[in-house]
Amino acid sequence: MKNIKYMLLALGLGLGSCQDIDTLQKDPGAITNPSADLILTGILTNTWDSPWSTDHRHNQFMTQNEAYYDGQAYGWTTGSYDVFYNSLRNVNRMEIEATKSGDVGAHYLTLAKFFKAYFYSRATEMFGDVPMSEAIKGVSDENFKPKYDSQKDIYIQVLKWLEEANAEMPALIAKKPAISGDYLYGGDLVKWQKLINSYRLRVLISLSKRADDTPDLNVKQQFAAIVNDPAKYPLIVANADNFQVVYNTINTYPLWPSNGVVVKNDKRNTLGATFVDIAKATRDPRLLVVALPADALKGNQDPYLRYGGGKTGDLQSTLLEEAGKGLLSMINFDYWEASAAGVPAIQLGAHEVNFSIAEAINRGWLAGNAADYYQKGVTESMKFYNIAQSEIDRFLAANPYPGNAEKGLQKILEQKYMAFFENSGRQAFYNNRRTGIPAFDIGQSNSNNNQIPVRWAYPTSEYTTNEVNVKASLKTQFNGADTQNGVMWLVK
Repeated sequence: MKNIKYMLLALGLGLGSCQDIDTLQKDPGAITNPSADLILTGILTNTWDSPWSTDHRHNQFMTQNEAYYDGQAYGWTTGSYDVFYNSLRNVNRMEIEATKSGDVGAHYLTLAKFFKAYFYSRATEMFGDVPMSEAIKGVSDENFKPKYDSQKDIYIQVLKWLEEANAEMPALIAKKPAISGDYLYGGDLVKWQKLINSYRLRVLISLSKRADDTPDLNVKQQFAAIVNDPAKYPLIVANADNFQVVYNTINTYPLWPSNGVVVKNDKRNTLGATFVDIAKATRDPRLLVVALPADALKGNQDPYLRYGGGKTGDLQSTLLEEAGKGLLSMINFDYWEASAAGVPAIQLGAHEVNFSIAEAINRGWLAGNAADYYQKGVTESMKFYNIAQSEIDRFLAANPYPGNAEKGLQKILEQKYMAFFENSGRQAFYNNRRTGIPAFDIGQSNSNNNQIPVRWAYPTSEYTTNEVNVKASLKTQFNGADTQNGVMWLVK
C-alpha cells in the first residue's frame, strides 16, 4: 500500500513538474500585453528620419569625399520593408490594446489611422505598389502571402484615413486625454490634428501628376477644401507646431561624438554644390549659418564668395582633393554641435506646408496669393535658423515671387528644396523626382548609367516568401522588370 502511495505522489509531482517547466519557459521579463501608450512610443521611433544620412547626400545637400565610406553614386537597387511593416504590426497591436480600454483608448485608435496612412504612403512612394488590404493579417487570417495593392488604391485609402482622423480629433481634444507615450508632441492632440492635415497636403501635392487624370482622388478639390477651411482643417503654418525630433543627452544628436569632444574639421564631409550654388546666387543668409567659409576662399570681400560646394557627380577622389585644397565648405560646427542636443530634426515643418500651398495656388488648384505663402515658407525656414527679420526682408526683396507662371513654380520649388536642408528625410529627393527642380548633378561618380534612380526594387525576401504576388505586381507596373529605374504610377 505504501508503494502505491509513493507511486501516486511521484506521479503527481511529475505532472506538477511538467506544468512548472512550461511556466519557466516563459520569460518573466517579457511584456506580453503592452499598453497602448508603450506601443505608441515604439511606433514613434520609426516615424522620423535622421539628418546627416546617406539620404541627404542623395538630396545633394552634402558630399562624402573619402572612398572608404559610401559616397553619392546613386547605386542602390533593393530596399527594405522592415520599418514600414514592423511599424504597421505595432499599430495593429496598439489598436487591439486601445479597443480593450473602450473610450479611454479612443485617441489611440485615431492616431492609428494617421500612422497607417503615414507608413503605407511612405512605403508606396519608395517602391510603387505594395501590400495593404491583405497585409498585417498573417496570424489572424493565416494569409502570409498578401496581394499587392495599386498605388491609386493605396492613396485613396490613405487620404480616407487622414480625413477620418481629422474628423475624430475635435471630440478627442475636448476630453483632454493623457497620452504618456508621446515624446514628440507631449500628448498635445491639437498639434497632432495639425500634423494630420499637413501630412494630407504633403500626400496631395505629391499626387500633382495625377491631379487631372485621376478623378477618383479629387486631388485639387481635397487640397482646396483643407486650405479654405482652417477651422475644420488646422495646419502647421508656424515653427512652433513643427513635427520634429528634439534631441537630448540620452537621445543624442547624430553628429555628437561619443567622447563629447567636437573636432571642428571634417574635410571628408562637405557641402554639396546643388545647395551652395543656389544659396550663393540668391545671397541666402542661411548659408552663413549652416556652413563655414572654405579655407582657400576666406579672402574674398564678398562673404558669399567664401563658400564652395562639391559636385555630387564628381569622383570622391576629386572631391577629397578639392577639400584638401580648401575649396569646399564644411558645416558650421559651432551651430550644429553646440551641445549634445544639437539641432531639432524637422520631419514636417511649417516651411513645407506654406510652400505646398503656394505651389497649389500656382497650379490653379485654389484661389489665393501664392506670393504670401512663398514668403511665409521662406520666413519660417529662416526663423528656424534665428535669422533676423531685417535679413529675411532683404532676401525676399531680392528674390520676389515672379508670378503664377513657370518661373514662379520654379522659385517655389527651389526655395522648398533649400528649406529641406538636412531635414524631412527624402522629401527633397521625392520633390526632385516629381518636378525636376532643382536640377540634380550627374557625373563620373554615378553608378546608375548616368541616371538618378526613381524607386527602390522590392526586397529580395519577397521573391522567396511572396513570389507570385510580387511578380504579378511587377508585370502590371513595369512590364515585369524590378529595377530602380522603373517609373511608378505616382510620377509618370
